[in-house]
Amino acid sequence: MSDLPPQLSQLFGPERPTFDVTLRGYHRGQVDALVERLWSGPAATAREVRGAAFDVALRGYDQAQVDAFTEQAAARLEEGAPDDTGAASSADPSAEPSAAPDETPEFDIAMRGYDRFQVQELIERYLRSDPALTAEDLASPRLGTVLRGYHRDQVDAYLAAAAERLQGR
Repeated sequence: MSDLPPQLSQLFGPERPTFDVTLRGYHRGQVDALVERLWSGPAATAREVRGAAFDVALRGYDQAQVDAFTEQAAARLEEGAPDDTGAASSADPSAEPSAAPDETPEFDIAMRGYDRFQVQELIERYLRSDPALTAEDLASPRLGTVLRGYHRDQVDAYLAAAAERLQGR
C-alpha cells in the first residue's frame, strides 16, 4: 500500500524515486526537497518542476537521472492522472521497459554499475538461446560491480523479465 496521497500515487507510482550518487552531481538536499514537495508538500506545477535548478556538488545525485525524473514528473503533472493502464508505472527514471526477447537492450552507464562485459556475455547467451543457461542464472546472476558500468536497476529489471520468458519456453 502506498503512503502517498491518492492523486500523487496515481501520477508517480507508489514509491519515491532513487538516484545514484556520483562524484559530481546535483545537490542531494535540493533534489530531496523537490521530491518531498512532490510527494507531501504543496502542489507543484509542471512549470515549477521543469524550472527547478540544482547546485552541482561532490557526491551528488546523478544529473541525467534527476533530469529525466524532473522531465517525467512535469509531463505527468501536465497530463494529470493516467488511466488504469498507466497507474502501475514506476517513478524511477532508471527503470527501462523490457526489450523484446530478440532485441539487444541498451542500458545507461552509471558511476558504479555492473561490469559491462559480464552483462553483455550473459545477455548474448540468453539471446542465442544457450541450452546451458537457466532461468535461475538470469534471476540471480553473479555480476561484478565496477566504475562506469551498466545501471544496476535496468540490468536487474531486464534479467528478471528474461528469466520469466525463459521459464515459459
